[in-house]
Amino acid sequence: MLRERIIRYNGKSISVRFHVDRCTHVSECIMGLPDVFDTRKRPWINPDTATADEVAEVVLRCPTGALHFQRKDGGWEESQPDSNTIVIEESGPLYAKGNIEVRSADGTVLLQDTRVAFCRCGASRHMPLCDNRHGMVDYENDGRMPPLRSGDGFRNDKKAKLQITLATDGPLLLSGPMEILDSNGIPGFRGNQCALCRCGATKKSPFCDGNHVAKQFRSE
Repeated sequence: MLRERIIRYNGKSISVRFHVDRCTHVSECIMGLPDVFDTRKRPWINPDTATADEVAEVVLRCPTGALHFQRKDGGWEESQPDSNTIVIEESGPLYAKGNIEVRSADGTVLLQDTRVAFCRCGASRHMPLCDNRHGMVDYENDGRMPPLRSGDGFRNDKKAKLQITLATDGPLLLSGPMEILDSNGIPGFRGNQCALCRCGATKKSPFCDGNHVAKQFRSE
């Protein structure tokens, strides 16, 4: 499994689980419920200052999976998304949402989640996850894609698993039904197989073009 620092914030009706190393300060939580999520206070998460439904709804806005919740009142829990999507953030990470399973090159399951942010600049110190270092290394990419193309035999199976394998010193190898959206939310790819760059050097963004070899990219 991936190294994870986890802090739990318990309320009467709901508890919030904070995965410290996965937070990239997107601030959806702070903007959504500033009375619950307030970095000026300690503890910075107080689940009892809003209803359990309100807290759960805002937690699900976190695109990195840094926040999760567990209900204590018998209320609704996070459901499996109906499809797998990858959204390209301009000059930032790849936001994956769906039935996501991350594996090492030898097949070891490292992470299973519904929301994950993957580094694509090559500079993260918490590979394969984004840690916001794209801003420190001045990574630039507009997140645009060529016109939509569909892979042979593509089927949009509901809730099917998207397996993401970390090629040693290479790309993310994706297997399973998926849709990739560019930075404007426009579909650029639908298919069952692809390789996405995570070294930051590709000329065919977001796909791998082999430039990780020339860059001498080193991963985990």
